[in-house]
Amino acid sequence: MSEQDNKKMKTISFTLPAELLALAQAYAQREDRNLSSVVRLALKRLLESEQTK
Repeated sequence: MSEQDNKKMKTISFTLPAELLALAQAYAQREDRNLSSVVRLALKRLLESEQTK
């Protein structure tokens, strides 16, 4: 991600059940991603699947 892209990012805060967080962290580690990119990917996929309904 470029510095330009980072300037377009906003920091947010939200809560997750501990079990869901652990699953997301394990996925991130397996895929060599950070947690933020995993959440972005999941949200993007969710929103895209909703648009096709």
